[in-house]
Amino acid sequence: MLFLVFGTVLVVWGLSIDSGTLTTVGWIAWALGVIVVWMRSAGRFGLRAIMTRRMLRDMDLMRAAAEKGDAVAMRALGSMLKVTGDWDGAEHWLSKSAWAGDREAMFDMGRLAEQRSGLEAAEQWFRMASESGHPVARMMFVEGGLYNRDGDS
Repeated sequence: MLFLVFGTVLVVWGLSIDSGTLTTVGWIAWALGVIVVWMRSAGRFGLRAIMTRRMLRDMDLMRAAAEKGDAVAMRALGSMLKVTGDWDGAEHWLSKSAWAGDREAMFDMGRLAEQRSGLEAAEQWFRMASESGHPVARMMFVEGGLYNRDGDS
């Protein structure tokens, strides 16, 4: 809204003093204001609904692939469920993916376990990810790392 007001003032001022530059800047500011207003209204009146429908459709596709045993789909579905606050569902799918060998899911399970139960509960998952070659998890077990502060991993 501020762009609209500012742009209008600049256009009127620029026209009154016959300044093409000021008028042009005013029109640009006014156009930006129109875009901002449109984006805000799109979010309220349609874009959000479209995105919600798309996310639900994607979750259905992900669930179908996960139920067929696709480890990447299991991890993606688990991550989406975690974001939506369904931590039990996230744990179900992330652990299935981890046990299927997906090292990113192993690491994500460690993060989920840490959020739910603390660092001690997460260690097994981070260790599994580390042993599978996950670079961040490996750093946790080097000397001085999160799980190896004193050098005795």
